[in-house]
Amino acid sequence: MSTDFCINTILEDIFNTLTEVPSFPKVVQKALAMLDDSNATVKDIVEVLRYDQGITASILQLTNSAHFGLPQQVTSLDTALALLGQTQLRQILIASASLPYLTRPLPGYGLTSLDLWSHSIGCAVTAEAIAHRLKYSDPSILFTAGILHDIGKVVLSMYVSLKLQDIKQVASEKNLTFMEAEWNILGTDHAVIGYELLKYWEFPRDLARAVRNHHDPDLYIQNDMSAILSMANIICALLGIGVGFDAYLYNIPDTIMDKLDIGQKDIDLFMMDALNSMKKVEDILSIN
Repeated sequence: MSTDFCINTILEDIFNTLTEVPSFPKVVQKALAMLDDSNATVKDIVEVLRYDQGITASILQLTNSAHFGLPQQVTSLDTALALLGQTQLRQILIASASLPYLTRPLPGYGLTSLDLWSHSIGCAVTAEAIAHRLKYSDPSILFTAGILHDIGKVVLSMYVSLKLQDIKQVASEKNLTFMEAEWNILGTDHAVIGYELLKYWEFPRDLARAVRNHHDPDLYIQNDMSAILSMANIICALLGIGVGFDAYLYNIPDTIMDKLDIGQKDIDLFMMDALNSMKKVEDILSIN
């Protein structure tokens, strides 16, 4: 049996699996759309969300976390949404809806049930902080991209588990990153799968493309969103925030620094931002 045939068979199984993954909650998608509608009110958004008990519970739990710094304990959805600004509400909606996908162990990547959530939150707050420092036009979309950038691992973990020794061997022998070896053995990687999954969930194409691009040296310098997301991911990996087997051989390429017109002092500031932001969300990371 040829290697190409094996890879094609694996790819077919992987892409078939995409349609078996539960859809991103429609109530959250509708609420996010309403945030962009100037005619929608907080009352309208509450009416959309209130009948989803899981989302409501997650919103209240995240709203009361230190990261959002509200002055009082919030016990009702109406109060939570009234106290939050649009940016914070968008962040909480994305985080709460992502929670079920990102808090499961992924043995293929050597990740515990907390690791992927920790890394995703870390990447989200770091990407947003970098976007603010660089005066990017829409920092909140970088938060969303950061939360979801590794969502493809949820789908791909089982296939990586089956081929884990082969992937590690190729990475070692050819001095590849884990992801490069992943592609070598499986014919795809978690960024591509994440891109396809986000399209399936009907997220904006530019966000999905940034997720697709965030590991690819030829692609992550094509636009600022991809470069910022890639930078945030690398910084979190270097700081050891929620990393597994694919944490080694990371560095910050000159091409990203040139694309964003930054130097080493900027990198140091980004790392400080990442560490400070992670301290603020330690209670979020206790959710399991």
